[in-house]
Amino acid sequence: MSASVLLEGTLKAGERDGFTAVVREKFKVTRTFAGFQQIDLTFNFENPDNWVITEVWDSKEQYQKYLKFRQEDGTLDEISAICTEPPSVRIFDVIDTAE
Repeated sequence: MSASVLLEGTLKAGERDGFTAVVREKFKVTRTFAGFQQIDLTFNFENPDNWVITEVWDSKEQYQKYLKFRQEDGTLDEISAICTEPPSVRIFDVIDTAE
């Protein structure tokens, strides 16, 4: 089953443009990982420092391998440093409702 991942955080004031540039570059590597399907960055209209990254992976296990890579390469620390608190990471099971 596919896994849907929701990362959410709030940036410190003035960090939005730098954060966007960083994740654009990081997403280039993300797209090369086995099991990757989709990734998007969105910002909250009502609080422009609040962001959500949504991802879809072939499986929870493939995402967890990718997450471990991002922990080891320092990406999670880099992002946490410009946020008001560490981002939340939630993993969901995608259910086909097309029937």
